[in-house]
Amino acid sequence: MLYIKNVRFQQFKNYEQAQINLCEQVNCFVGKNGAGKTNVLDAIYYLSFTKSFFNTLDYQNIKHGKDYFSLQANYVKNSLEEHALLSYLKGKKTLKINNNDVKKFAEHIGDYPLVMIAPNDLLLLHEGSAERRKFMDGIIAQTDKFYLNDLLAYNRILEQRNKQLKLFAENNYLDDTLLDTYNKQLTDYGNKVHQKRLAFLQQFIPVFTQYYEKISTSQEQVSIAYESDLANNDLRTLLNQYLSSDIAAQRTNKGIHKDELDFKINNFAVKKFGSQGQQKSFIIALKLAQYEYLKQHNNIKPLLLLDDIFEKLDQQRLNTLLQMIAQEEFGQIFITDTHLNRLKEVFEGMPAVAINYYLVEQGNISKI
Repeated sequence: MLYIKNVRFQQFKNYEQAQINLCEQVNCFVGKNGAGKTNVLDAIYYLSFTKSFFNTLDYQNIKHGKDYFSLQANYVKNSLEEHALLSYLKGKKTLKINNNDVKKFAEHIGDYPLVMIAPNDLLLLHEGSAERRKFMDGIIAQTDKFYLNDLLAYNRILEQRNKQLKLFAENNYLDDTLLDTYNKQLTDYGNKVHQKRLAFLQQFIPVFTQYYEKISTSQEQVSIAYESDLANNDLRTLLNQYLSSDIAAQRTNKGIHKDELDFKINNFAVKKFGSQGQQKSFIIALKLAQYEYLKQHNNIKPLLLLDDIFEKLDQQRLNTLLQMIAQEEFGQIFITDTHLNRLKEVFEGMPAVAINYYLVEQGNISKI
Protein backbone atom coordinates (compact mmCIF):
# COMPACT_ATOMS: atom_id res chain seq x y z
CA MET A 1 0.00 0.00 0.00
CA LEU A 2 1.22 3.49 -0.89
CA TYR A 3 -0.39 6.84 -0.14
CA ILE A 4 0.52 10.39 0.89
CA LYS A 5 -0.78 11.63 4.24
CA ASN A 6 0.07 15.27 3.61
CA VAL A 7 2.09 17.46 1.31
CA ARG A 8 3.61 20.90 1.79
CA PHE A 9 5.25 23.27 -0.65
CA GLN A 10 6.98 26.60 -0.30
CA GLN A 11 7.62 29.13 -3.07
CA PHE A 12 6.72 26.53 -5.67
CA LYS A 13 5.28 27.99 -8.88
CA ASN A 14 2.33 30.21 -7.85
CA TYR A 15 2.35 29.10 -4.19
CA GLU A 16 4.01 31.08 -1.42
CA GLN A 17 3.19 28.32 1.02
CA ALA A 18 0.57 25.57 1.16
CA GLN A 19 -0.08 22.43 3.18
CA ILE A 20 -2.71 19.79 2.44
CA ASN A 21 -3.90 16.83 4.48
CA LEU A 22 -4.92 14.13 2.04
CA CYS A 23 -7.40 11.27 1.76
CA GLU A 24 -6.08 7.73 1.24
CA GLN A 25 -8.27 7.23 -1.83
CA VAL A 26 -9.54 10.12 -3.99
CA ASN A 27 -8.44 13.77 -3.74
CA CYS A 28 -10.14 16.30 -6.02
CA PHE A 29 -8.78 19.80 -6.62
CA VAL A 30 -11.28 22.28 -8.02
CA GLY A 31 -10.69 25.80 -9.30
CA LYS A 32 -10.58 28.07 -12.29
CA ASN A 33 -8.03 27.60 -15.04
CA GLY A 34 -4.71 29.08 -13.95
CA ALA A 35 -5.51 28.88 -10.23
CA GLY A 36 -2.76 26.30 -9.57
CA LYS A 37 -4.56 22.94 -9.59
CA THR A 38 -2.06 21.34 -11.92
CA ASN A 39 0.81 22.68 -9.81
CA VAL A 40 -0.39 20.53 -6.91
CA LEU A 41 -0.10 17.43 -9.09
CA ASP A 42 3.30 18.55 -10.35
CA ALA A 43 4.59 18.87 -6.78
CA ILE A 44 3.58 15.26 -6.13
CA TYR A 45 5.17 14.19 -9.42
CA TYR A 46 8.37 16.05 -8.47
CA LEU A 47 8.71 14.04 -5.26
CA SER A 48 8.53 10.77 -7.20
CA PHE A 49 10.82 11.67 -10.10
CA THR A 50 12.92 14.57 -8.73
CA LYS A 51 11.82 16.65 -11.71
CA SER A 52 8.75 18.44 -13.02
CA PHE A 53 6.32 16.79 -15.41
CA PHE A 54 6.04 20.09 -17.31
CA ASN A 55 9.20 22.21 -16.88
CA THR A 56 12.54 20.51 -17.50
CA LEU A 57 14.50 23.38 -15.89
CA ASP A 58 14.21 23.40 -12.10
CA TYR A 59 14.59 27.14 -11.68
CA GLN A 60 11.44 27.69 -13.76
CA ASN A 61 9.43 26.16 -10.91
CA ILE A 62 10.47 28.78 -8.34
CA LYS A 63 7.80 31.33 -7.47
CA HIS A 64 8.45 34.59 -9.30
CA GLY A 65 10.74 36.85 -7.32
CA LYS A 66 12.00 34.12 -4.97
CA ASP A 67 15.27 32.21 -4.96
CA TYR A 68 14.29 28.68 -3.91
CA PHE A 69 11.45 26.19 -3.56
CA SER A 70 10.89 23.19 -1.31
CA LEU A 71 8.47 20.25 -1.40
CA GLN A 72 7.70 17.94 1.52
CA ALA A 73 5.41 14.95 1.93
CA ASN A 74 4.70 12.25 4.47
CA TYR A 75 4.14 8.89 2.79
CA VAL A 76 2.82 5.60 4.07
CA LYS A 77 4.40 2.71 2.21
CA ASN A 78 3.69 -0.88 3.24
CA SER A 79 2.48 0.42 6.64
CA LEU A 80 5.72 2.33 7.27
CA GLU A 81 5.88 6.13 7.31
CA GLU A 82 8.48 7.99 5.26
CA HIS A 83 9.21 11.70 5.00
CA ALA A 84 10.47 13.16 1.72
CA LEU A 85 11.98 16.63 1.31
CA LEU A 86 13.07 18.00 -2.05
CA SER A 87 14.51 21.49 -2.35
CA TYR A 88 16.16 23.66 -4.98
CA LEU A 89 18.41 26.61 -4.11
CA LYS A 90 21.02 28.46 -6.14
CA GLY A 91 21.22 25.82 -8.83
CA LYS A 92 21.48 22.91 -6.41
CA LYS A 93 18.75 20.33 -5.93
CA THR A 94 18.72 18.09 -2.87
CA LEU A 95 16.52 15.18 -1.81
CA LYS A 96 16.23 13.75 1.69
CA ILE A 97 14.27 10.66 2.70
CA ASN A 98 13.81 10.40 6.46
CA ASN A 99 16.51 13.11 6.82
CA ASN A 100 19.03 11.01 4.87
CA ASP A 101 20.54 12.54 1.74
CA VAL A 102 19.83 10.70 -1.50
CA LYS A 103 23.17 10.87 -3.32
CA LYS A 104 21.97 9.55 -6.68
CA PHE A 105 18.51 10.62 -7.77
CA ALA A 106 18.35 7.67 -10.18
CA GLU A 107 18.24 5.34 -7.17
CA HIS A 108 15.11 7.09 -5.91
CA ILE A 109 13.10 6.52 -9.10
CA GLY A 110 10.50 3.84 -8.46
CA ASP A 111 10.39 4.21 -4.69
CA TYR A 112 7.09 6.11 -5.02
CA PRO A 113 5.69 4.74 -8.30
CA LEU A 114 3.38 7.14 -10.08
CA VAL A 115 1.34 7.43 -13.28
CA MET A 116 0.30 10.82 -14.66
CA ILE A 117 -2.49 11.28 -17.22
CA ALA A 118 -2.45 14.81 -18.61
CA PRO A 119 -3.75 16.75 -21.64
CA ASN A 120 -0.36 16.86 -23.34
CA ASP A 121 -0.11 13.05 -23.43
CA LEU A 122 -1.08 13.21 -27.11
CA LEU A 123 2.53 14.28 -27.68
CA LEU A 124 3.31 10.57 -27.32
CA LEU A 125 1.65 10.07 -30.68
CA HIS A 126 2.55 13.26 -32.51
CA GLU A 127 6.08 14.18 -31.40
CA GLY A 128 9.36 12.49 -32.34
CA SER A 129 10.67 9.11 -31.23
CA ALA A 130 12.33 10.64 -28.14
CA GLU A 131 8.89 11.08 -26.53
CA ARG A 132 8.08 7.40 -26.96
CA ARG A 133 11.48 6.26 -25.69
CA LYS A 134 11.00 8.53 -22.67
CA PHE A 135 7.63 6.90 -21.97
CA MET A 136 9.09 3.39 -22.21
CA ASP A 137 12.20 4.25 -20.19
CA GLY A 138 10.13 5.94 -17.48
CA ILE A 139 8.18 2.74 -16.86
CA ILE A 140 11.15 0.39 -16.86
CA ALA A 141 13.17 2.70 -14.59
CA GLN A 142 10.43 2.53 -11.94
CA THR A 143 10.79 -1.26 -11.75
CA ASP A 144 14.51 -1.80 -12.39
CA LYS A 145 17.12 0.12 -10.37
CA PHE A 146 19.93 -0.84 -12.77
CA TYR A 147 18.16 0.16 -15.97
CA LEU A 148 18.40 3.91 -15.49
CA ASN A 149 22.07 3.65 -14.54
CA ASP A 150 22.79 1.70 -17.75
CA LEU A 151 20.82 4.20 -19.84
CA LEU A 152 22.52 7.21 -18.27
CA ALA A 153 25.93 5.60 -18.79
CA TYR A 154 25.10 4.92 -22.43
CA ASN A 155 24.02 8.54 -22.98
CA ARG A 156 27.14 9.86 -21.27
CA ILE A 157 29.45 7.77 -23.48
CA LEU A 158 27.38 8.67 -26.55
CA GLU A 159 27.98 12.35 -25.82
CA GLN A 160 31.71 11.73 -25.44
CA ARG A 161 31.86 9.80 -28.71
CA ASN A 162 29.99 12.57 -30.52
CA LYS A 163 32.48 15.14 -29.21
CA GLN A 164 35.33 12.97 -30.48
CA LEU A 165 33.67 12.73 -33.91
CA LYS A 166 33.34 16.51 -34.03
CA LEU A 167 36.99 16.99 -33.09
CA PHE A 168 38.06 14.61 -35.85
CA ALA A 169 35.94 16.45 -38.40
CA GLU A 170 37.51 19.75 -37.34
CA ASN A 171 41.13 18.58 -36.98
CA ASN A 172 41.24 15.67 -39.41
CA TYR A 173 42.61 13.44 -36.67
CA LEU A 174 41.01 10.43 -35.00
CA ASP A 175 42.15 8.62 -31.86
CA ASP A 176 41.34 5.05 -32.89
CA THR A 177 42.08 3.62 -29.44
CA LEU A 178 39.77 6.08 -27.69
CA LEU A 179 37.05 5.56 -30.28
CA ASP A 180 37.26 1.78 -29.88
CA THR A 181 36.88 2.21 -26.11
CA TYR A 182 33.75 4.26 -26.66
CA ASN A 183 32.41 1.67 -29.11
CA LYS A 184 32.93 -1.17 -26.66
CA GLN A 185 31.26 0.69 -23.80
CA LEU A 186 28.34 1.81 -25.97
CA THR A 187 27.85 -1.78 -27.08
CA ASP A 188 27.95 -3.15 -23.52
CA TYR A 189 25.44 -0.66 -22.12
CA GLY A 190 23.38 -0.57 -25.32
CA ASN A 191 22.90 -4.34 -25.30
CA LYS A 192 21.67 -4.25 -21.69
CA VAL A 193 19.16 -1.49 -22.41
CA HIS A 194 17.98 -3.17 -25.61
CA GLN A 195 17.35 -6.51 -23.92
CA LYS A 196 15.41 -4.89 -21.09
CA ARG A 197 13.29 -2.90 -23.54
CA LEU A 198 12.52 -6.12 -25.40
CA ALA A 199 11.54 -7.94 -22.21
CA PHE A 200 9.40 -5.02 -21.08
CA LEU A 201 7.45 -4.78 -24.33
CA GLN A 202 6.79 -8.52 -24.41
CA GLN A 203 4.86 -8.10 -21.15
CA PHE A 204 3.48 -4.61 -21.76
CA ILE A 205 1.94 -4.96 -25.22
CA PRO A 206 -0.62 -7.69 -24.34
CA VAL A 207 -1.81 -5.63 -21.34
CA PHE A 208 -2.09 -2.56 -23.54
CA THR A 209 -4.19 -4.33 -26.19
CA GLN A 210 -6.53 -5.67 -23.49
CA TYR A 211 -7.10 -2.18 -22.10
CA TYR A 212 -7.70 -0.75 -25.56
CA GLU A 213 -10.40 -3.34 -26.17
CA LYS A 214 -11.92 -2.51 -22.79
CA ILE A 215 -12.22 1.25 -23.28
CA SER A 216 -13.00 1.28 -27.01
CA THR A 217 -16.30 0.19 -28.55
CA SER A 218 -14.64 -0.28 -31.93
CA GLN A 219 -13.29 -3.54 -33.28
CA GLU A 220 -10.07 -2.18 -34.76
CA GLN A 221 -6.74 -3.87 -34.13
CA VAL A 222 -4.01 -1.90 -32.37
CA SER A 223 -0.33 -2.74 -32.19
CA ILE A 224 3.03 -1.52 -30.91
CA ALA A 225 6.15 -2.46 -32.85
CA TYR A 226 9.65 -2.01 -31.45
CA GLU A 227 12.09 -0.78 -34.08
CA SER A 228 15.78 -0.88 -33.18
CA ASP A 229 19.12 -0.92 -34.96
CA LEU A 230 20.05 -3.78 -32.64
CA ALA A 231 17.18 -6.01 -33.77
CA ASN A 232 19.32 -7.97 -36.21
CA ASN A 233 22.71 -6.33 -35.83
CA ASP A 234 25.64 -6.13 -33.43
CA LEU A 235 26.07 -2.53 -32.28
CA ARG A 236 29.87 -2.59 -32.29
CA THR A 237 29.85 -3.79 -35.89
CA LEU A 238 27.40 -1.05 -36.83
CA LEU A 239 29.52 1.63 -35.15
CA ASN A 240 32.56 0.57 -37.16
CA GLN A 241 30.57 0.15 -40.36
CA TYR A 242 29.03 3.64 -40.18
CA LEU A 243 32.12 5.50 -38.96
CA SER A 244 32.57 7.56 -42.11
CA SER A 245 28.92 8.73 -42.09
CA ASP A 246 29.19 9.43 -38.35
CA ILE A 247 32.21 11.64 -38.96
CA ALA A 248 30.42 13.49 -41.75
CA ALA A 249 27.39 14.06 -39.55
CA GLN A 250 29.53 14.63 -36.41
CA ARG A 251 27.21 12.38 -34.43
CA THR A 252 26.49 8.70 -33.87
CA ASN A 253 23.80 7.48 -36.26
CA LYS A 254 23.24 3.95 -34.97
CA GLY A 255 22.31 2.76 -31.51
CA ILE A 256 19.52 2.46 -28.97
CA HIS A 257 19.19 6.27 -28.91
CA LYS A 258 17.46 5.82 -32.28
CA ASP A 259 14.96 3.22 -31.05
CA GLU A 260 11.34 3.81 -32.00
CA LEU A 261 7.90 2.58 -30.93
CA ASP A 262 5.57 2.35 -33.91
CA PHE A 263 1.95 2.85 -32.81
CA LYS A 264 -0.58 1.48 -35.30
CA ILE A 265 -4.30 0.96 -35.67
CA ASN A 266 -5.44 -1.52 -38.34
CA ASN A 267 -1.83 -1.47 -39.59
CA PHE A 268 -1.86 2.32 -40.13
CA ALA A 269 -0.06 4.98 -38.07
CA VAL A 270 -2.32 6.16 -35.26
CA LYS A 271 -1.06 9.74 -35.45
CA LYS A 272 -1.99 10.03 -39.14
CA PHE A 273 -5.03 7.82 -39.58
CA GLY A 274 -6.52 7.44 -36.09
CA SER A 275 -9.63 9.46 -35.32
CA GLN A 276 -9.62 11.79 -32.31
CA GLY A 277 -11.52 9.19 -30.31
CA GLN A 278 -9.17 6.40 -31.35
CA GLN A 279 -6.14 8.48 -30.41
CA LYS A 280 -7.62 9.21 -26.98
CA SER A 281 -8.39 5.53 -26.46
CA PHE A 282 -4.84 4.65 -27.51
CA ILE A 283 -3.32 7.08 -24.98
CA ILE A 284 -5.57 6.02 -22.09
CA ALA A 285 -4.84 2.36 -22.83
CA LEU A 286 -1.09 3.12 -22.77
CA LYS A 287 -1.39 4.84 -19.39
CA LEU A 288 -3.61 2.14 -17.85
CA ALA A 289 -1.20 -0.53 -19.08
CA GLN A 290 1.61 1.49 -17.51
CA TYR A 291 -0.28 1.50 -14.21
CA GLU A 292 -0.94 -2.25 -14.36
CA TYR A 293 2.68 -3.03 -15.24
CA LEU A 294 4.01 -0.97 -12.33
CA LYS A 295 1.47 -2.48 -9.95
CA GLN A 296 2.46 -6.03 -10.89
CA HIS A 297 6.21 -5.49 -10.83
CA ASN A 298 6.40 -3.36 -7.68
CA ASN A 299 3.68 -5.26 -5.81
CA ILE A 300 2.16 -1.92 -4.88
CA LYS A 301 -0.50 0.33 -6.41
CA PRO A 302 1.12 3.46 -7.87
CA LEU A 303 -0.17 6.95 -7.23
CA LEU A 304 -2.49 8.03 -10.05
CA LEU A 305 -2.66 11.68 -11.15
CA LEU A 306 -5.47 12.76 -13.49
CA ASP A 307 -5.04 16.32 -14.74
CA ASP A 308 -8.04 18.02 -16.33
CA ILE A 309 -9.34 14.58 -17.20
CA PHE A 310 -13.01 15.48 -17.51
CA GLU A 311 -12.28 18.05 -20.21
CA LYS A 312 -10.25 15.62 -22.29
CA LEU A 313 -12.27 12.38 -22.11
CA ASP A 314 -15.68 11.63 -23.55
CA GLN A 315 -18.31 10.01 -21.37
CA GLN A 316 -17.57 6.44 -22.46
CA ARG A 317 -13.87 6.54 -21.60
CA LEU A 318 -14.60 8.47 -18.44
CA ASN A 319 -17.11 5.84 -17.32
CA THR A 320 -14.53 3.11 -17.83
CA LEU A 321 -12.04 4.93 -15.62
CA LEU A 322 -14.65 5.65 -12.96
CA GLN A 323 -15.79 2.05 -12.91
CA MET A 324 -12.22 0.98 -12.21
CA ILE A 325 -12.00 3.53 -9.39
CA ALA A 326 -15.22 2.20 -7.88
CA GLN A 327 -13.85 -1.35 -8.04
CA GLU A 328 -10.74 -0.17 -6.16
CA GLU A 329 -8.38 -1.17 -8.95
CA PHE A 330 -6.35 1.95 -8.13
CA GLY A 331 -4.66 3.21 -4.98
CA GLN A 332 -4.52 6.90 -4.07
CA ILE A 333 -5.84 9.20 -6.81
CA PHE A 334 -5.45 12.93 -7.45
CA ILE A 335 -7.89 14.66 -9.82
CA THR A 336 -8.16 18.25 -11.07
CA ASP A 337 -11.28 19.80 -12.56
CA THR A 338 -12.94 23.18 -12.99
CA HIS A 339 -16.43 22.11 -11.84
CA LEU A 340 -17.16 20.95 -8.29
CA ASN A 341 -20.72 19.84 -9.06
CA ARG A 342 -19.53 17.66 -11.94
CA LEU A 343 -17.12 15.85 -9.63
CA LYS A 344 -19.70 15.40 -6.90
CA GLU A 345 -22.25 14.00 -9.32
CA VAL A 346 -19.70 11.48 -10.55
CA PHE A 347 -18.71 10.23 -7.10
CA GLU A 348 -22.19 10.26 -5.54
CA GLY A 349 -22.73 6.88 -7.13
CA MET A 350 -19.67 5.47 -5.36
CA PRO A 351 -20.55 5.51 -1.65
CA ALA A 352 -17.72 3.13 -0.79
CA VAL A 353 -15.07 5.50 -2.14
CA ALA A 354 -13.48 7.90 0.36
CA ILE A 355 -13.03 11.34 -1.21
CA ASN A 356 -11.81 14.81 -0.25
CA TYR A 357 -12.54 18.03 -2.18
CA TYR A 358 -10.25 21.08 -2.17
CA LEU A 359 -10.82 24.57 -3.53
CA VAL A 360 -7.79 26.10 -5.26
CA GLU A 361 -7.72 29.89 -5.55
CA GLN A 362 -4.51 31.61 -6.72
CA GLY A 363 -2.00 30.14 -4.31
CA ASN A 364 -4.47 29.12 -1.61
CA ILE A 365 -5.88 25.64 -1.03
CA SER A 366 -8.75 24.94 1.33
CA LYS A 367 -10.73 21.79 2.03
CA ILE A 368 -14.37 22.02 1.03
